[in-house]
Amino acid sequence: MPANVTPEFNKKYREYQDAKSGPQKIRLLRELVSLAPKHKGGENLMAQLKRSISRLENKQESERKAKKARSKKGIKKVAPLIVIIGPPNSGKTTLFKHFTGEGKPKKFAFSTQIVKTAMGWFEDAKLQFIDCPSFDFSYANNADVIILMVPDKALETKFKAKKIIIAENKDSDELLKAVWKSFKLMRVYTETGKEPMLLKKGSKMRDAAEDIHKTMVDGFEWARVQRGKKTYKVGLGFELKEGDKVWIKSRL
Repeated sequence: MPANVTPEFNKKYREYQDAKSGPQKIRLLRELVSLAPKHKGGENLMAQLKRSISRLENKQESERKAKKARSKKGIKKVAPLIVIIGPPNSGKTTLFKHFTGEGKPKKFAFSTQIVKTAMGWFEDAKLQFIDCPSFDFSYANNADVIILMVPDKALETKFKAKKIIIAENKDSDELLKAVWKSFKLMRVYTETGKEPMLLKKGSKMRDAAEDIHKTMVDGFEWARVQRGKKTYKVGLGFELKEGDKVWIKSRL
C-alpha cells in the first residue's frame, strides 16, 4: 500500500478486508477508487483496485448464472413428448388445455412465463405435452413431435431435425391424429395392464418383454399372443401388430 494514501482510505481499506460478501466488497472497492490518490504514483494502486472489482463482478455473474441454471426445473419425459411452440397470442395454452385439461389461457401476450407439462391422451394412449413460453423454446430440443402454431421459417429451420406439425387450419382432433400418426407407434396390451405399451411399428416380442421388465428377456421361455380371434404361442423374434395382447412365460 502506498505511504501517501489518506487516513480515510486506510480506514475504508480495513473495512474492505473485513467484508464477507461479494456485493459488499465491490461497493467498498468502488469507494476506495474514489479515495485513491490521483497523482502518477497512485496509478498502480488504481489499476489494482479496478482489477479486483472486475474479478469480483465476473465471479458474481458466474454464480448468478449457475444459480439460474440450477433453478430451471428439468422436465422428466414419461411418455411420447409433444412440445407446443409459436409466437405470443397464437393459442399455445388454449391448445395445451384442450389436450390436457391444464393451463389458463389469457388474452394478453407473454401470459405464459413458466414452462408447463401435463398428460393427455390419444384414445387410450398416454401422451405428454409441454406448453412453452414464447421466449423459451429450448424444451423443443427433446420433443418427439413439435406442434408449431403458425408457419415460421426461422423455427422450422432451427428444429429441422424434428418432426414438426403446423397447427394452422387444423382442428384439434385432426391435429392430434396427425401427431399420433407421426410417432409411428403401435399399441400392444398385456392381460393385466391398464394402459397399452407404446412400441415402434415392427417391434418384436423381445421389445415388448424389455418394455415390461428387463429381466423378462433373461428368463423368457415362451409367450402367448392374442390377435383378434386367434392365439399364437411365440418366441422373442415374433413381430407384433397393433392391438395384440401378450402374455409372457418367464422362469424368473
